[in-house]
Amino acid sequence: MLRREPIGNEFISELWETERMIIRDANLQDVCRLQEIYMQSRSTEGWTRDEEFTSEYILNAVNNGNLPPNGLKEFYRIQIITHKNSSEIMGFIECYHGYPDKEVLYIGTLLLSEDYRNNGYGQEVMNKLFKQALELRFQQARLGVTLKNWQGIYFWTKLGFNRIIKFCGDRVLAKDSFAVLELGKNL
Repeated sequence: MLRREPIGNEFISELWETERMIIRDANLQDVCRLQEIYMQSRSTEGWTRDEEFTSEYILNAVNNGNLPPNGLKEFYRIQIITHKNSSEIMGFIECYHGYPDKEVLYIGTLLLSEDYRNNGYGQEVMNKLFKQALELRFQQARLGVTLKNWQGIYFWTKLGFNRIIKFCGDRVLAKDSFAVLELGKNL
């Protein structure tokens, strides 16, 4: 069941911050830089399938949203992450409010530029997002991570995503096989 109304009539804030970063809704002026960061992520082993990378990914996300089945754009958010000191765009986060149930905040993507990885920025963003989601009365966060994305699995399990909700993908391991774990965390 997809979410039809926000819990407490609110969504994740359009503008929020952590100790070192400012996070705000993305707009058309951000598309080029976010697309660069997105394409840069191709080098991350197993992050997604090569054929899923498109030159229109970010533009589509800003204009239409990357929605789940039967999803509504008003429940979707793509936000840029900027460094407070330099104002440089560091990455972006995508989330959907209320998928697959109204109590769930679904994390579609968290992606940081290579220059900002492994410095605690991702954890800082996610911990603040979880706090905000809990204040909005979300009970759970979920996400999908590919089995070949060891860095992603390590990152998300370190943040408490320790429950496997479901497995989708190839059942036999091969060089070109692909599978995704949907992980969950109680907030």
